[in-house]
Amino acid sequence: MSTAHPPTAQAPMRTVLSHVIVPILMGLIMCAAYLGGFHKPSPHHVPVAVVGQAQQAGPLAAKVQDAFGDEADVRTIATPEQATDQLKQLKISAAYVPGDGKAELLTAGGASDTTKSVVEKMFRPVAEKQHDALTVKDVAPLTEDDPAGQNGFFFLVALTVAAYATSIAIGAAAASRPFAQRIALAAGAAVVISTIELAIAAWGYDMFGGHVLATWALSLLYTAGVLTVGVGLHPIVGRFATLLYSAIFVALNFTSSGGVFAPVMQPSFFGWLHDFWIGSGFVEALRRIIYFPDASIAGPLTILFGWLVVGLLCLAVGYAVEQRRVVRARELEEAASHPVGRHAEHAHQDERDELDPETEEELEENVAV
Repeated sequence: MSTAHPPTAQAPMRTVLSHVIVPILMGLIMCAAYLGGFHKPSPHHVPVAVVGQAQQAGPLAAKVQDAFGDEADVRTIATPEQATDQLKQLKISAAYVPGDGKAELLTAGGASDTTKSVVEKMFRPVAEKQHDALTVKDVAPLTEDDPAGQNGFFFLVALTVAAYATSIAIGAAAASRPFAQRIALAAGAAVVISTIELAIAAWGYDMFGGHVLATWALSLLYTAGVLTVGVGLHPIVGRFATLLYSAIFVALNFTSSGGVFAPVMQPSFFGWLHDFWIGSGFVEALRRIIYFPDASIAGPLTILFGWLVVGLLCLAVGYAVEQRRVVRARELEEAASHPVGRHAEHAHQDERDELDPETEEELEENVAV
């Protein structure tokens, strides 16, 4: 004997399509950002120097500038010691020291192994024209546990995915809870994500040796910025949270962080973003701590704290919007408690034809996350 089952409600096709378009748009944004930022690295105004007194180094620097064009910005530095100091302060990417039959190229692999390789290729023809044998000296070499110089970037990716996805989960699953509880969940998540992921990196893969505490502090600051922005904006952007956050914290963030290529190796748009986007603050601060202790960390920290302030503002705006929405909902409930005639009948019919907002929101979150 068969048992009859009630018909299953189907979502309207336009609702289905509105959800399908979100991951498609995410893919298009990722494609445009990743290919734009990574597909063809080439030097743009790389800061380099020719070492020597102005009367000797000046003419050579002028010839090098003419040869490089827009690929580099060439200056002169009096001594190799001064050039080394500027490399360790991240003021230049390379320094060419001409000699009698031999020349030396000072580089800093810890800043960017890719840039180091590129400037070496740029200066080899210079040495050949001077009939000098070129040797390369790395004044800030990569460590054994970071042979590609990208551990900071990979860790940034792990922190980001966990943080922005958690902010969506808090915004969606805890939407019915007081806003203060969502803020507390975000704060707790920042501590948990930073601590557990750093434990995996440090003790599971021997990363950040000697700098674990500083890395944890940066990780906490970074994840707090991502989470506060995410939780704060969720009441405003709702179902479009993943689309927006993946654009902010993945597409634009990873490509402008300086973790894969230095900004001087990318199109100017990503170099511009590098000056203030949150990922660059994390990567550059960590790079200075590990490889360039003589370089100022004030700029990267300003970026990270600036984004945390933005996150706190997002929380304030999100709370205000949500409170206004609650007041409006109460007014509508009071109006709906006295339905009149055909208006009520049409309202009920519309409810049968449409998914309720909570169900539709849940569908969107499931698709997005």
